[in-house]
Amino acid sequence: MRLIFATNNKHKLSEIVEILGEKYKDFVFNMDDFDINLNPVEDGNTFLENANIKSTALYQVMREKRLLNNGDYIIADDTGLCIDFLDGAPGIHSARFMGEGVSQEEKNIKLLDIMKDVSDEKRKAHFITILSVLEVIDTEKCDYKIHIFDGIVNGYIARTIEKTGGFGYDPIFAVGDPVDIKNGRVMTYSNLGIKEKNKISHRAKAIHNFVLYLEKKHNI
Repeated sequence: MRLIFATNNKHKLSEIVEILGEKYKDFVFNMDDFDINLNPVEDGNTFLENANIKSTALYQVMREKRLLNNGDYIIADDTGLCIDFLDGAPGIHSARFMGEGVSQEEKNIKLLDIMKDVSDEKRKAHFITILSVLEVIDTEKCDYKIHIFDGIVNGYIARTIEKTGGFGYDPIFAVGDPVDIKNGRVMTYSNLGIKEKNKISHRAKAIHNFVLYLEKKHNI
């Protein structure tokens, strides 16, 4: 059994390994391990569609290169920050917010600027991860099955960049309720630190749901 993640993002992979823990570290692979550099066009209208685009694209490449084994799992996620006040934006465009070549710091600063006059109670947001897990049944017959797992964490947009740790929108997304802004207990993902974040995050929830399936199927 191999858990092959459709990513070359070192931050994301490190987070995934941390979430999975020691039991699974020897089963984890990514595209670098197979010398694959793949960036499929994520033109889906939903997180689910984009996650499926990535998992099936990697499956096709690995199958053509005859790199797959029966029982492999190809795992892709699509993750986004959805802000209520912005009607769910940046949403599926979270990674491409403001276009290509824009740093994550610039994105965070821009969102805080957009939200600067928004009241505390209207700053609600949530992070969502959709996992598309493609289970390889039979490589010769092109037989596979896709399983879907998700994870959501509710929170809000902080008023300042609380800390620069973590990655992505971690410095501005706070867990809990916006009332925390008034009492000074703003706790962004970055404030939490990687270990605490990985206990409660959207990605952790989705991966834990997948692990439950895995352990039931394989009696691990």
